[in-house]
Amino acid sequence: MVRRTAWGAYAQITSDLRQRLTDGTYAPGTRLPGEAALCAEFGVARNTVRRALSTLQAEGLITVRTGVGRFVHDPTAQPRTRSEQIAANLRHQIETGHFQPGDALPSEAQLAQRHGVSRSTARTALITLETAGLVTCVHGKGRYVRQDVPR
Repeated sequence: MVRRTAWGAYAQITSDLRQRLTDGTYAPGTRLPGEAALCAEFGVARNTVRRALSTLQAEGLITVRTGVGRFVHDPTAQPRTRSEQIAANLRHQIETGHFQPGDALPSEAQLAQRHGVSRSTARTALITLETAGLVTCVHGKGRYVRQDVPR
């Protein structure tokens, strides 16, 4: 038997979780409950929960630490990994106008050489910026600062 989720259920879950983030139920820096726990709480499929969490991540309310979990965004927290440090550095350059909308970012290879990391680490940093909505990827060309990035 196929279980059906109500249309737009992810939007209600997103709203409920956003409320918890803003009212302090989940404090900055704390880990959110896992996908399985949220699925059980809301009675929905994992993809529905993932869509809600993805929306909150795109809004900058939560961050993902690969292999660890999802955490409430803490603006005072220092980047933990090299990829987070590189992403934070690039984000700062975008926000301060060093990179203007439409500008190409350094390639994975350039970032890897500049920071003394693997291309995989550099790629993870760039993907973090894509997920945050600051950068767009043009396959075969590179990554560029989005035109609609708020200043």
